[in-house]
Parts: sequence; structure tokens; C-alpha cells
Amino acid sequence: MSLDETKREGDIVVEANGVKVVYTKQIEGHVSKATIDYSNKWYDRGFRIMNVPGAGC
Repeated sequence: MSLDETKREGDIVVEANGVKVVYTKQIEGHVSKATIDYSNKWYDRGFRIMNVPGAGC
């Protein structure tokens, strides 16, 4: 996963609450039910991706 400014042909774009997420068709099954959250707390700042199907210990 990385941040990228370029949208390529065939990419999927999802927008919610003013945030756009772009991903490829190849990973759609992995991210279609994922939840992205952002925390601005000083001890826990950053993005979290949760509920990713197939991920876990």
C-alpha cells in the first residue's frame, strides 16, 4: 500500500466524508469491506485499516 497521486484506467474510486480512496481491481476483495479510520491523538496518530477480509493472525 502506498500514497499515489495518479489514478489509472480501471482503478476503483470510493469517496466518503470528503476522502477519496483509489485501489485496483486486483485487491477489491481484500478492501471492499475494510474500514479506514484516522486518529489525531498525540499517542495514536495516523490511519488504521480495519476489518480486512483474510487478514489476521
